[in-house]
Amino acid sequence: MAWQGIEGHDAIVDFFRRAAAKRRLSGSYLFLGPAGIGKRTFALKLAQALLCQTRAEALMDPCGQCPACAQVIAGSHPDVMILSRPDDRAFIPVELLIGDRDNRMGSGFCRHVHLKPYSKRRRIGIIDDADYLNAEGANALLKTLEEPPPDAVLILIGTSPAKQLPTIRSRCRQVRFSPLSTETVADLLISFGWVENADEARRLADWSGGSLTQARELADPTLWEFLERWYAALSRGDFDAITWSKEIRQFVEAASKETFPRRRRLQQVASLSAEFFLRLAQERLAAEAGTLQSAPTEGVDHPIPHTARPSASGWHASDEAAVASAELCLAVYAAVERNANPATLIDAWVFKLRQAMRDEPIAPLLPF
Repeated sequence: MAWQGIEGHDAIVDFFRRAAAKRRLSGSYLFLGPAGIGKRTFALKLAQALLCQTRAEALMDPCGQCPACAQVIAGSHPDVMILSRPDDRAFIPVELLIGDRDNRMGSGFCRHVHLKPYSKRRRIGIIDDADYLNAEGANALLKTLEEPPPDAVLILIGTSPAKQLPTIRSRCRQVRFSPLSTETVADLLISFGWVENADEARRLADWSGGSLTQARELADPTLWEFLERWYAALSRGDFDAITWSKEIRQFVEAASKETFPRRRRLQQVASLSAEFFLRLAQERLAAEAGTLQSAPTEGVDHPIPHTARPSASGWHASDEAAVASAELCLAVYAAVERNANPATLIDAWVFKLRQAMRDEPIAPLLPF
């Protein structure tokens, strides 16, 4: 049974229900798991459960109808503060945590947490992008995380322990969220109306990594139209770098006038390009072992269009070149997260990718 419409995390609901029944809720939690699996939605439902005016906290069963529940979902509850990284910043600014230099602790996340609850129940603070806390931001949070007020619950949301500073990990109770099952992702794609065909939903779910967000992004037909041409160019083992730098820039800029969708689209292209080369390397290894299938697996288990799937027989560079190309694509993904300039990054990536595919030595992607 899904809790409050949230699929796949019933064990975590039971964990919080037991803690609430025993009055042993921690003051600081770190939610960890892949993006797009419902961590933020879970945090908001937890806030509803702790503030609901008609249901006891220990039940973990908010009514969803009372003024408090409605305010939480609307983002207007005075006892709930949600903090996210601004789209134009590489990290969460320390000012959002503790106020500006002239008014330290006069505003911001930490001040919110230390105020007395308007509802006389709880103060709840949610940091939606904890992966983007730098050392200065983490240090600003330390005392609040270590000694939160007795009526406060802090929830930091991230993707993996490796992306959290040790000072953050050591001061929070870690709650690990698992990726959604393939069946769950496919069902949600259909139920939300994002995909109509069940086979297509399954295909996207198989390659979503258990992330509904990733599956929805993969459902974009313009993405696959572009990738089919890009994969075809990669399959030939050579391409015009100037032409493809321009094409990738145009495709990224067509995503939106806003910065974040453009950066996200570049990450999509980089990630799926890495997938191309990793599959190519797998097919090369299979061919060397004499186990390469003569035809693609039938069904819905392969995201790459039939006309542009990697072919071990058509690859004239080394296995190392395929791996180096995949690593270069993953480096682009990481560079986007570090707020690299997209145009400069694309130019450097495409030219170095052509070098890697030719077994030529390449320098680091960008001087970070």
